[in-house]
Amino acid sequence: MAIVSYKMGPGTLTLGTGPLDVSCQVVSCVVSCSENVDTGETVDVLCGEQLTDEDTITYSWTLEATFVQDIAASASVAWSWTNKGTEQTFTFIPNTVGARKVTGTVIPVPISVGGAAKTRPTSDFTWRGKTGVDFVLAAVV
Repeated sequence: MAIVSYKMGPGTLTLGTGPLDVSCQVVSCVVSCSENVDTGETVDVLCGEQLTDEDTITYSWTLEATFVQDIAASASVAWSWTNKGTEQTFTFIPNTVGARKVTGTVIPVPISVGGAAKTRPTSDFTWRGKTGVDFVLAAVV
């Protein structure tokens, strides 16, 4: 089988229902999924056999990124502060040629402000997905 790969970018990341296009602030962006397994309880019964409940499996999603900070009133930092703790949609297209996108709902936490003197500050963040809602990988239409 031949190696198949893609390069990150050019792509887009939009936030909220506006939507706010923050693509030019993104240094890196990753959508991650974690599997959470709740092992079923085993009950011993008198005859020596065991009754076992089924495992429950759920998934947790995150949107992780590094942004170049933009502290303008209508930019990503202000958006994250205004929308903290609310459910916000996003669309992430890692590469426009690949014609795939990830969509979902996240709970923003305010992006940090500041950094070392005479640098262009960046902020790393991880926003969790809305509980019980999967992110979707789909074709760009």
